[in-house]
Amino acid sequence: MTARTRTTTERRLTCLQCKKRFRTRSKTAKFCNTSCRTTFNNIARHAKQMASASKSPFFYELARQAIRARTIQIYHQFDQQQLEALYDVYASCQRMNGYGLRKEYGEDPLELSHIAPVRGKTSIGLFRADNLVISPMSLNRSHGTKHYSGGASISRADLLPRLAVSEDANVSEVVQRIIKLIGEDVVQAVVQSRKVKPSKRQALYSWLVEHLDPANPDHTEHLKTIETASARILANMKRELEGKEPAGDFRAWLDYFGDTEAFLSEWERIGKVYRPELLPALERIQFLLANIGRARFSLLDIDAIDLRLIFDMLHGQPVHTVTSVIDALYTKVLADPRRYRSTEALVSVVETPLQAPLNVTESFLEDMDDDLPYVALDALYAIPVSLDHDFDPVPF
Repeated sequence: MTARTRTTTERRLTCLQCKKRFRTRSKTAKFCNTSCRTTFNNIARHAKQMASASKSPFFYELARQAIRARTIQIYHQFDQQQLEALYDVYASCQRMNGYGLRKEYGEDPLELSHIAPVRGKTSIGLFRADNLVISPMSLNRSHGTKHYSGGASISRADLLPRLAVSEDANVSEVVQRIIKLIGEDVVQAVVQSRKVKPSKRQALYSWLVEHLDPANPDHTEHLKTIETASARILANMKRELEGKEPAGDFRAWLDYFGDTEAFLSEWERIGKVYRPELLPALERIQFLLANIGRARFSLLDIDAIDLRLIFDMLHGQPVHTVTSVIDALYTKVLADPRRYRSTEALVSVVETPLQAPLNVTESFLEDMDDDLPYVALDALYAIPVSLDHDFDPVPF
C-alpha cells in the first residue's frame, strides 16, 4: 500500500517586519526569515515595556513635577546618565521612607527637595539629580522658594510656550510628552537598565477590576474598597480570590531611615558627585563613627536646629555652616567615653593638636597622616553611611 503525500499550496505573503513579499508553504508563517521575526518580536516587547513603564510611579512623578513647574522643559536635553541618576535618587527616597513605613510610624515622610526652587521668581528649578536633596517634609515645606546657591535651573525668559503644561493637565498625557521630549531610545535604555515597572498597587488593582464580579455578593465589599485600599490589602484580596492564605506585609522586613541618617547619605552622594568640598567635613563624622562603639547612629540624635544647618548646607550654603554641628558631636562623644567607647585614635585627635589648624574645607584624613600612626583601620576609609542597611531592589 502506497503512503499518501500531503501537498501544501504555496502562498505569497507580506512580511510583517520588512514588508517584502515572500513565498511559503507554511500555514503559520508571518515573516520572510528568522531575522525579521526576531526584530519584530523585540520591537513588540520593547513597546510593551514602554507602555508598562509609563504607568509606573516614577514616570507619574516626572509628570507631577512637570505640572508643578508648568513646563516639561525641566527635562530638556536629558541623556541616559541623567535619567538614570534621577531614578536612583527617586528610588533611594522610597527606600529611605521604608515604602511608607516612616509615615505609618508617625514620622515626616522624606521628599525630593529642590535646591534651585521649582518655581522661583526668575527661574524654574530642574527635576534633576544635581538639583535634589532627599529631606524631611517639614524642612522642605518650610524652606519655600529660598535659593542659596548651586543646583540647576532655567531662566523664565528661556521657557518655550510649546513645552508649557497646564495646572489641570492629564498625567498620562504629560508622561507621553516627557517621553517624546527626552527621546524614546533614551527612555527605553533606562527602563531596561533600571527595570522600571508599574507600581505593585496598580498591577493588583488592574487584576482585581478584571476578576471581581459585581453580580457575586462575596465580591461586593471588595469592590467598595479597592479604590482606596493599600497594596497589602489588595494583595490579600487577590490571594483570597485565588484560594490562597493571606500574605504578610513585605515591608515588615524593611526599615526606614531617620532624618540624620538620610542627610548623611545625601551628604555623601552630593559630595562625591557634585560638591567635593563637602567631603572633608563628612570624613570627620565618618572618622568619629569608625572610632566608637557599634551603636553608631544612636549617638547622632541631632536636634532640629542642627538638622536645619545640614539641610541648608546641602541646599547650597557653604560647608563651614556645619562646623559647629560636627564639633558638638565630638564634644558629646568624648564627654561620655563609657557610653561611646571612644578609641585611642579618637581621643588623640582632640588631645594632640594637628600640624595644621583643622578646617572642614581641608582634607581631614590627610592632616592626620603624620600625627596619628595608630588610627583605627576603619577610619582610613570613607565609610558609606548606609553600611548597615542592605535593601532589596525597589518593588516597582
